[in-house]
Amino acid sequence: MPERAPGWEGTILAFVMIATVLIGSAYGVALAYAIPVPWTVLLVIAAIAALWLRRRRRR
Repeated sequence: MPERAPGWEGTILAFVMIATVLIGSAYGVALAYAIPVPWTVLLVIAAIAALWLRRRRRR
């Protein structure tokens, strides 16, 4: 019998995809403008975005 609550697989996939794009963009910015971007900030932003997408989908 399928669960009513959605699983976390989609949220984890969204987190990984968003983090990959953010890290790639930050790498490009760091090379072009010599501005270091902390990876922890990027991971926190990706986590918040993935959780927001999960919450938006459930409504």
